[in-house]
Amino acid sequence: MASALLTRREAAEIGRVPLKAVDKAIEQGVVKPRRSAGKPLLPPHEVAFLVLLRQLELQLPIRAKKQLRSWLLDQRADTVGAEFSLSEALRVELTPEVAEAIERADEYARLRDRYVQRDPKVMGGEPVIRGTRVPVRTIAALIEDRESPRVMQEDYPHVPEEAYAVAVLWAHANPRRGRPAPPWHSATGGSGSSRAA
Repeated sequence: MASALLTRREAAEIGRVPLKAVDKAIEQGVVKPRRSAGKPLLPPHEVAFLVLLRQLELQLPIRAKKQLRSWLLDQRADTVGAEFSLSEALRVELTPEVAEAIERADEYARLRDRYVQRDPKVMGGEPVIRGTRVPVRTIAALIEDRESPRVMQEDYPHVPEEAYAVAVLWAHANPRRGRPAPPWHSATGGSGSSRAA
């Protein structure tokens, strides 16, 4: 389903793997992205494969990586401990972290689609929590500044707690582009002058 697809950066954040590792796996053809508007998007199960590759800490031939991916696709999350023999000397086990990666990726995609909204008519297209005018990055920044959930609920009673974690991960996977705002511009638009710097 198209809504469950993840960007490269989202896959890297969820799997806790470097973005370069995601790009390398795509380039080698061992991860199979789908394309939308020319961008590669990854199904959640590909995150589990990226986690498995990270855990191996070995340089494997592309052919071995493809075999490993095929085996992993045949497994289910509840088959923790299942093993695959790449050779007589090398066996790979499906670890709890790999199984959890699929669950994290599925849960993130579900919550992202439920709570993150980007609409040019709302806050100029700045991503917000769906049904509110609260920017996703605002929620993420407050959480990263260790604001307590109690205070968050008092300040933003219309933002469900379930949206907090997805806001942080989304903000990490979608960094702002371009130059930072000059320091003399405040969040309220600066003082006095409306001229752009």
